[in-house]
Amino acid sequence: MKKLFLFLAVLIAGSASQTALATEIGDTLVLEKVDKVRIETRDTVQRIVINGVKDDPYFHYSQRISIPDTSAVRRKMPNLKDFNKVVIKGNDDGKTPKVEGSAHLYVGMGTMTGAPDGYSLWPAFEFGVGGTADWHPFGKKNVWSTGLLLGFRTCHVKSNRYLAKDDMGVVSFVPYDAATQKKTHSSLSIFSLQVPLLYTHYFDAKCKWMLSVGALVNFNVSTRANRYYTFNDEEYDVSTSGLGQRPVTIEPTVIFDAPYIPPLYCRYSPMTFFKDGRGPKMHQLSFGICF
Repeated sequence: MKKLFLFLAVLIAGSASQTALATEIGDTLVLEKVDKVRIETRDTVQRIVINGVKDDPYFHYSQRISIPDTSAVRRKMPNLKDFNKVVIKGNDDGKTPKVEGSAHLYVGMGTMTGAPDGYSLWPAFEFGVGGTADWHPFGKKNVWSTGLLLGFRTCHVKSNRYLAKDDMGVVSFVPYDAATQKKTHSSLSIFSLQVPLLYTHYFDAKCKWMLSVGALVNFNVSTRANRYYTFNDEEYDVSTSGLGQRPVTIEPTVIFDAPYIPPLYCRYSPMTFFKDGRGPKMHQLSFGICF
């Protein structure tokens, strides 16, 4: 850092030793070749500490400033991870507990495991968006998080089959009529409100290596079985809802992050997606990237 300009609202009177190292022009103090600058912001008070300048490594300057309007404080965030963190309460001394708010986006793919032999729901594409409140009880390396996400997943049904519901409300795989139904396509769409419950540990001081473990609680609000086909050159689009899915499913989750790669996640639900006796005993499995 060759030169640092500090614009102060009040006139700064430098000492004789400081005058030889700093040039004061009106209300502006110009310091050359500063070694270290520390800025601490707490509620409505900001403290600026400068150590070492050109030709004097023992130079020390400290200034405390009242900030009646916190919106006047501007922060430069050099990357997406810093932009993702918004301080709500507390400080960053590494010891005091604090709470942060984070915005999240994930995109991935997966499948439904446990489908009957010869049937498949692959690939399944998913994405979600939302936010979490992140609690740092023991410093920045340990984080407990919870929040709310909106998640959507769609699974492609292969093997020239579609999911249908009979008169008893039981869902099963049914074949298309190969003689009359052409250009077939089938899918299963799921919309969920999701509550993450995660513990995150950072392994290094710069928080570049991270591992999160926990679970994603899905409140499955809407599920639809969709099928598309042509019959006598006419197009048909059929959608079936009320499939008997479990209203709540839980997916144990692992997230890993390291330098030069985006955070990677993997989730698997030991619970079957459909209620007992209402459909195939299939389990949700997914993996992807998250921010």
